[in-house]
Amino acid sequence: MDFIPVSIIIPNFNGEHLLNRSLAKVVEAAHAYPGEYEIIVVDDASQDNSIQLISDNFSEIKLVQHSTNKGFAEAVHSGVRSSIHSIILLLNTDVFPDCNFIAPLIRWFSREDTFCVSPLITDRIGNPNRGSWNRGIIIRGEIRKRNWELNEAMDLAHRGRALKSLFAEGGAAAIRKDMFLQLGGFLSIYKPFYYEDCDLCIRAWRHGWKTYFEPDSTVVHDHQQGTIRRFFGIKKIRIIKRRNRLFCLWLNLSTRKLIFSHIPWIFFRLLLRLLKMDLIYALALFSALGALREIIDLRKILHLDNYSRFLEDVIAEISDSFDS
Repeated sequence: MDFIPVSIIIPNFNGEHLLNRSLAKVVEAAHAYPGEYEIIVVDDASQDNSIQLISDNFSEIKLVQHSTNKGFAEAVHSGVRSSIHSIILLLNTDVFPDCNFIAPLIRWFSREDTFCVSPLITDRIGNPNRGSWNRGIIIRGEIRKRNWELNEAMDLAHRGRALKSLFAEGGAAAIRKDMFLQLGGFLSIYKPFYYEDCDLCIRAWRHGWKTYFEPDSTVVHDHQQGTIRRFFGIKKIRIIKRRNRLFCLWLNLSTRKLIFSHIPWIFFRLLLRLLKMDLIYALALFSALGALREIIDLRKILHLDNYSRFLEDVIAEISDSFDS
Protein backbone atom coordinates (compact mmCIF):
# COMPACT_ATOMS: atom_id res chain seq x y z
CA MET A 1 0.00 0.00 0.00
CA ASP A 2 1.02 3.63 -0.40
CA PHE A 3 1.68 5.30 2.93
CA ILE A 4 0.22 8.71 2.13
CA PRO A 5 1.68 11.61 4.17
CA VAL A 6 -0.61 12.75 6.98
CA SER A 7 -1.08 15.91 9.01
CA ILE A 8 -2.26 15.12 12.55
CA ILE A 9 -4.25 18.06 13.91
CA ILE A 10 -5.10 18.36 17.61
CA PRO A 11 -7.26 21.26 18.83
CA ASN A 12 -6.52 22.18 22.46
CA PHE A 13 -8.16 24.38 25.06
CA ASN A 14 -6.87 24.14 28.63
CA GLY A 15 -5.87 20.53 28.07
CA GLU A 16 -2.68 20.61 30.13
CA HIS A 17 -3.87 17.72 32.33
CA LEU A 18 -4.22 15.50 29.22
CA LEU A 19 -1.42 16.58 26.91
CA ASN A 20 1.56 14.72 28.37
CA ARG A 21 -0.19 11.39 27.98
CA SER A 22 -2.14 12.00 24.78
CA LEU A 23 0.69 13.67 22.85
CA ALA A 24 3.10 10.92 23.88
CA LYS A 25 0.66 8.41 22.37
CA VAL A 26 0.30 10.48 19.21
CA VAL A 27 4.06 10.84 18.76
CA GLU A 28 4.51 7.09 19.29
CA ALA A 29 1.88 6.33 16.64
CA ALA A 30 3.39 8.86 14.22
CA HIS A 31 6.84 7.27 14.60
CA ALA A 32 5.31 3.83 13.91
CA TYR A 33 3.70 5.03 10.68
CA PRO A 34 5.93 4.32 7.63
CA GLY A 35 4.85 7.45 5.76
CA GLU A 36 5.63 11.12 6.26
CA TYR A 37 3.76 13.00 8.95
CA GLU A 38 3.48 16.24 10.83
CA ILE A 39 1.79 16.91 14.17
CA ILE A 40 0.03 20.22 14.70
CA VAL A 41 -1.52 21.37 17.98
CA VAL A 42 -3.83 24.37 17.66
CA ASP A 43 -4.06 26.08 21.03
CA ASP A 44 -7.37 27.93 21.29
CA ALA A 45 -6.23 30.64 23.75
CA SER A 46 -5.65 28.28 26.68
CA GLN A 47 -5.28 29.85 30.11
CA ASP A 48 -3.30 26.98 31.61
CA ASN A 49 0.27 25.88 30.89
CA SER A 50 -0.52 23.94 27.71
CA ILE A 51 1.79 25.97 25.48
CA GLN A 52 4.73 25.73 27.87
CA LEU A 53 4.21 22.00 28.29
CA ILE A 54 4.27 21.43 24.53
CA SER A 55 7.30 23.67 24.00
CA ASP A 56 9.26 21.97 26.78
CA ASN A 57 8.43 18.35 25.99
CA PHE A 58 7.41 17.97 22.34
CA SER A 59 9.84 19.89 20.15
CA GLU A 60 8.75 18.14 16.93
CA ILE A 61 5.16 19.35 17.28
CA LYS A 62 4.13 22.43 15.33
CA LEU A 63 2.20 24.84 17.55
CA VAL A 64 -0.46 27.19 16.18
CA GLN A 65 -1.85 29.71 18.66
CA HIS A 66 -5.12 31.65 18.80
CA SER A 67 -5.02 34.92 20.70
CA THR A 68 -8.73 34.57 21.53
CA ASN A 69 -10.88 31.51 22.03
CA LYS A 70 -12.66 30.65 18.78
CA GLY A 71 -14.01 27.15 19.43
CA PHE A 72 -13.44 23.64 18.07
CA ALA A 73 -14.34 24.26 14.43
CA GLU A 74 -12.09 27.29 14.02
CA ALA A 75 -9.24 25.50 15.77
CA VAL A 76 -9.55 22.68 13.23
CA HIS A 77 -9.70 25.17 10.37
CA SER A 78 -6.51 26.86 11.60
CA GLY A 79 -4.81 23.48 11.74
CA VAL A 80 -5.95 22.59 8.23
CA ARG A 81 -4.67 25.91 6.86
CA SER A 82 -1.30 25.26 8.52
CA SER A 83 -1.03 21.67 7.29
CA ILE A 84 1.09 20.57 4.34
CA HIS A 85 -0.22 17.05 3.63
CA SER A 86 -3.24 15.78 1.69
CA ILE A 87 -4.76 13.73 4.53
CA ILE A 88 -5.68 15.36 7.82
CA LEU A 89 -6.13 13.26 10.93
CA LEU A 90 -8.20 14.96 13.63
CA LEU A 91 -7.72 13.97 17.27
CA ASN A 92 -9.11 15.46 20.46
CA THR A 93 -6.82 15.94 23.44
CA ASP A 94 -8.78 13.29 25.36
CA VAL A 95 -8.21 10.68 22.61
CA PHE A 96 -5.38 8.20 23.12
CA PRO A 97 -4.50 6.30 19.91
CA ASP A 98 -3.12 2.81 19.58
CA CYS A 99 0.46 2.71 18.33
CA ASN A 100 -0.54 1.31 14.91
CA PHE A 101 -3.81 3.14 14.33
CA ILE A 102 -2.77 5.33 11.38
CA ALA A 103 -1.99 2.88 8.56
CA PRO A 104 -5.35 1.03 8.60
CA LEU A 105 -7.14 4.37 8.20
CA ILE A 106 -4.92 5.66 5.43
CA ARG A 107 -5.29 2.60 3.18
CA TRP A 108 -8.88 3.66 2.42
CA PHE A 109 -7.64 6.78 0.65
CA SER A 110 -6.46 4.67 -2.29
CA ARG A 111 -10.15 4.91 -3.26
CA GLU A 112 -10.78 8.18 -5.04
CA ASP A 113 -14.24 8.63 -3.49
CA THR A 114 -13.10 8.24 0.14
CA PHE A 115 -13.81 11.39 2.13
CA CYS A 116 -13.40 10.23 5.72
CA VAL A 117 -12.48 7.16 7.77
CA SER A 118 -13.39 6.49 11.39
CA PRO A 119 -11.37 4.28 13.76
CA LEU A 120 -12.84 2.00 16.40
CA ILE A 121 -13.37 4.24 19.42
CA THR A 122 -13.48 2.58 22.84
CA ASP A 123 -13.80 3.72 26.43
CA ARG A 124 -11.06 3.24 29.01
CA ILE A 125 -11.97 -0.41 29.62
CA GLY A 126 -12.29 -1.34 25.96
CA ASN A 127 -16.04 -1.08 25.37
CA PRO A 128 -16.78 0.05 21.78
CA ASN A 129 -18.35 3.46 21.30
CA ARG A 130 -21.48 3.03 19.18
CA GLY A 131 -20.54 6.26 17.35
CA SER A 132 -17.53 4.53 15.77
CA TRP A 133 -19.82 3.05 13.11
CA ASN A 134 -22.87 5.14 12.33
CA ARG A 135 -25.47 3.08 10.49
CA GLY A 136 -28.40 5.46 10.77
CA ILE A 137 -32.09 4.95 10.21
CA ILE A 138 -34.79 7.62 9.98
CA ILE A 139 -37.63 6.95 12.42
CA ARG A 140 -40.44 9.45 13.04
CA GLY A 141 -38.53 12.15 11.21
CA GLU A 142 -35.26 11.80 13.13
CA ILE A 143 -31.98 9.92 12.72
CA ARG A 144 -31.56 6.97 15.05
CA LYS A 145 -28.36 4.96 15.40
CA ARG A 146 -28.55 1.27 14.63
CA ASN A 147 -26.99 -1.07 17.14
CA TRP A 148 -24.06 -3.18 16.03
CA GLU A 149 -21.71 -5.72 17.53
CA LEU A 150 -17.93 -5.48 17.30
CA ASN A 151 -17.63 -9.14 16.30
CA GLU A 152 -20.00 -8.48 13.40
CA ALA A 153 -17.95 -5.47 12.26
CA MET A 154 -14.63 -7.30 12.52
CA ASP A 155 -15.99 -10.31 10.63
CA LEU A 156 -17.38 -8.17 7.80
CA ALA A 157 -14.17 -6.15 7.56
CA HIS A 158 -11.94 -9.23 7.48
CA ARG A 159 -14.13 -10.69 4.73
CA GLY A 160 -13.39 -7.60 2.63
CA ARG A 161 -16.66 -5.74 3.14
CA ALA A 162 -16.45 -1.94 3.10
CA LEU A 163 -18.14 -0.72 6.28
CA LYS A 164 -19.95 2.40 5.11
CA SER A 165 -20.76 4.88 7.86
CA LEU A 166 -22.96 7.97 7.90
CA PHE A 167 -20.30 10.03 9.66
CA ALA A 168 -17.13 9.89 11.72
CA GLU A 169 -16.84 11.65 15.04
CA GLY A 170 -14.64 14.74 14.81
CA GLY A 171 -12.62 13.68 17.85
CA ALA A 172 -10.97 10.89 15.86
CA ALA A 173 -11.19 10.88 12.06
CA ALA A 174 -9.01 10.84 8.94
CA ILE A 175 -10.24 13.23 6.22
CA ARG A 176 -9.18 14.08 2.68
CA LYS A 177 -8.05 17.69 2.87
CA ASP A 178 -9.09 18.94 -0.56
CA MET A 179 -12.63 17.61 -0.11
CA PHE A 180 -12.81 19.17 3.37
CA LEU A 181 -11.87 22.54 1.88
CA GLN A 182 -14.26 22.16 -1.05
CA LEU A 183 -17.12 21.59 1.40
CA GLY A 184 -16.10 24.67 3.40
CA GLY A 185 -15.19 22.65 6.48
CA PHE A 186 -17.34 22.80 9.58
CA LEU A 187 -20.30 25.19 9.50
CA SER A 188 -20.30 27.97 12.10
CA ILE A 189 -24.01 27.50 12.83
CA TYR A 190 -23.11 24.48 14.96
CA LYS A 191 -20.98 26.48 17.40
CA PRO A 192 -19.91 25.87 20.07
CA PHE A 193 -19.97 22.07 19.54
CA TYR A 194 -21.80 18.93 18.37
CA TYR A 195 -23.08 17.76 14.97
CA GLU A 196 -20.63 19.75 12.84
CA ASP A 197 -18.88 16.43 12.10
CA CYS A 198 -22.15 14.67 11.28
CA ASP A 199 -23.23 17.48 8.96
CA LEU A 200 -19.85 17.60 7.20
CA CYS A 201 -19.88 13.88 6.38
CA ILE A 202 -23.52 13.99 5.28
CA ARG A 203 -22.72 16.83 2.88
CA ALA A 204 -19.78 14.78 1.59
CA TRP A 205 -22.06 11.77 1.05
CA ARG A 206 -24.50 13.98 -0.81
CA HIS A 207 -21.61 14.92 -3.10
CA GLY A 208 -20.90 11.25 -3.74
CA TRP A 209 -17.95 10.99 -1.32
CA LYS A 210 -17.94 8.22 1.24
CA THR A 211 -17.14 7.69 4.92
CA TYR A 212 -15.95 4.31 6.15
CA PHE A 213 -15.41 2.59 9.50
CA GLU A 214 -12.10 0.79 10.03
CA PRO A 215 -12.21 -1.48 13.13
CA ASP A 216 -8.54 -2.46 12.83
CA SER A 217 -7.64 1.10 13.86
CA THR A 218 -8.26 1.75 17.56
CA VAL A 219 -8.31 4.80 19.84
CA VAL A 220 -9.47 5.30 23.44
CA HIS A 221 -11.71 8.31 24.06
CA ASP A 222 -11.83 9.39 27.70
CA HIS A 223 -15.01 11.50 27.64
CA GLN A 224 -14.87 12.15 31.39
CA GLN A 225 -11.78 14.34 31.01
CA GLY A 226 -12.86 16.20 27.86
CA THR A 227 -13.17 19.97 27.53
CA ILE A 228 -16.94 20.17 27.02
CA ARG A 229 -17.90 18.52 30.30
CA ARG A 230 -15.38 20.58 32.24
CA PHE A 231 -16.63 23.94 30.99
CA PHE A 232 -20.35 23.47 30.29
CA GLY A 233 -23.22 22.30 32.47
CA ILE A 234 -25.16 19.15 31.62
CA LYS A 235 -28.36 21.10 30.85
CA LYS A 236 -26.55 23.46 28.50
CA ILE A 237 -24.87 20.57 26.71
CA ARG A 238 -28.19 18.75 26.22
CA ILE A 239 -29.88 21.86 24.80
CA ILE A 240 -27.05 22.56 22.34
CA LYS A 241 -26.90 18.92 21.24
CA ARG A 242 -30.65 18.73 20.64
CA ARG A 243 -30.69 22.11 18.83
CA ASN A 244 -27.82 21.12 16.56
CA ARG A 245 -29.48 17.82 15.76
CA LEU A 246 -32.42 19.84 14.44
CA PHE A 247 -30.05 22.05 12.42
CA CYS A 248 -28.48 18.99 10.78
CA LEU A 249 -31.88 17.59 9.81
CA TRP A 250 -33.20 20.94 8.53
CA LEU A 251 -30.14 21.40 6.35
CA ASN A 252 -29.93 17.92 4.88
CA LEU A 253 -33.39 16.34 4.67
CA SER A 254 -35.35 16.87 1.47
CA THR A 255 -38.15 19.43 1.60
CA ARG A 256 -40.73 16.66 1.17
CA LYS A 257 -39.29 14.65 4.06
CA LEU A 258 -39.20 17.75 6.26
CA ILE A 259 -42.84 18.64 5.59
CA PHE A 260 -44.45 15.22 5.71
CA SER A 261 -42.28 13.32 8.18
CA HIS A 262 -40.12 15.53 10.35
CA ILE A 263 -42.29 18.59 11.12
CA PRO A 264 -45.43 16.71 12.32
CA TRP A 265 -43.34 14.81 14.85
CA ILE A 266 -41.80 18.04 16.18
CA PHE A 267 -45.15 19.14 17.59
CA PHE A 268 -45.89 15.69 19.01
CA ARG A 269 -42.50 15.55 20.76
CA LEU A 270 -42.90 19.08 22.08
CA LEU A 271 -46.28 18.27 23.62
CA LEU A 272 -45.04 14.99 25.07
CA ARG A 273 -41.97 16.58 26.66
CA LEU A 274 -43.98 19.46 28.11
CA LEU A 275 -46.43 17.01 29.67
CA LYS A 276 -43.44 15.31 31.29
CA MET A 277 -42.16 18.71 32.51
CA ASP A 278 -39.01 18.21 30.44
CA LEU A 279 -38.07 21.65 29.10
CA ILE A 280 -34.87 20.62 27.30
CA TYR A 281 -36.60 19.83 24.02
CA ALA A 282 -38.70 23.02 24.11
CA LEU A 283 -35.68 25.23 24.83
CA ALA A 284 -33.68 23.53 22.07
CA LEU A 285 -36.54 23.86 19.59
CA PHE A 286 -37.12 27.54 20.31
CA SER A 287 -33.37 28.19 20.01
CA ALA A 288 -33.32 26.36 16.66
CA LEU A 289 -36.37 28.26 15.39
CA GLY A 290 -34.55 31.51 16.18
CA ALA A 291 -31.95 30.51 13.55
CA LEU A 292 -34.47 29.24 10.98
CA ARG A 293 -33.83 32.13 8.59
CA GLU A 294 -30.11 31.36 8.72
CA ILE A 295 -30.79 27.69 7.98
CA ILE A 296 -32.92 28.59 4.96
CA ASP A 297 -30.21 30.94 3.69
CA LEU A 298 -27.54 28.28 4.23
CA ARG A 299 -29.45 25.79 2.11
CA LYS A 300 -29.41 28.39 -0.68
CA ILE A 301 -25.82 29.58 -0.21
CA LEU A 302 -24.43 26.04 -0.14
CA HIS A 303 -26.81 24.97 -2.91
CA LEU A 304 -27.84 22.09 -0.67
CA ASP A 305 -31.10 21.58 -2.55
CA ASN A 306 -29.10 20.98 -5.74
CA TYR A 307 -26.93 18.17 -4.34
CA SER A 308 -27.46 14.84 -6.07
CA ARG A 309 -28.89 13.24 -2.91
CA PHE A 310 -30.52 14.11 0.39
CA LEU A 311 -29.94 12.61 3.81
CA GLU A 312 -32.64 9.97 3.45
CA ASP A 313 -31.07 8.77 0.18
CA VAL A 314 -27.65 8.46 1.82
CA ILE A 315 -29.05 6.46 4.73
CA ALA A 316 -30.82 4.18 2.26
CA GLU A 317 -27.54 3.56 0.40
CA ILE A 318 -25.70 2.70 3.62
CA SER A 319 -28.50 0.38 4.72
CA ASP A 320 -28.71 -1.31 1.32
CA SER A 321 -24.99 -2.10 1.40
CA PHE A 322 -25.56 -4.36 4.42
CA ASP A 323 -29.12 -5.56 3.84
CA SER A 324 -28.52 -6.81 0.29
